[in-house]
Amino acid sequence: MAFRRAMAVAVVLVLALFGCKPPGGDDDDGDPGQYDGGEFQFTTVAVEDGCLDGALEALFMPDGPSVPNPWTYPVHLPAFEDTPETYPIDLREPFMGIVVTVEDGGDDRLRVADAVMESVLLGEEQYGDCVVTMTAGVDLQVVSASRCEGTIAIALSDPRGDDGRCPVFDQVPCTMTLTVEAEEI
Repeated sequence: MAFRRAMAVAVVLVLALFGCKPPGGDDDDGDPGQYDGGEFQFTTVAVEDGCLDGALEALFMPDGPSVPNPWTYPVHLPAFEDTPETYPIDLREPFMGIVVTVEDGGDDRLRVADAVMESVLLGEEQYGDCVVTMTAGVDLQVVSASRCEGTIAIALSDPRGDDGRCPVFDQVPCTMTLTVEAEEI
């Protein structure tokens, strides 16, 4: 029952996040119309593991589910008028050299569809040489000239490895959802 209640709260929060634009709040640049792209520091603030009931959470929040995880490298986000724009990004090992195409999603949103990482090692200690294909979709709401919030849906498919330690997913592809925040640096 507690799990269902927590899921209901999470769904309401996601709907609220994407259903309306928050006011500028305490930002002095609260107008999304002033957004012109730049280099952003992303932070993962939550993970919903639809693949292994939390076992893969550590890939995205290595210090635990209550500790936001800043990404190792900044990520370039284009201005709306510069979209679509295709370029590689580095997040952290093993998420390096990912080619993304950022598009104007309308309503002050940036979107990426089908960014593919062919062979991502799940974690040698637990899963040996098992790699999966990860396909990511990103939906970012520009909430001010220097701040974005959103989700990244990551579909895991094609688990493979020679040592037989790949996990068995209930369904393939399975999906993990990251909640992220980004601040211009």
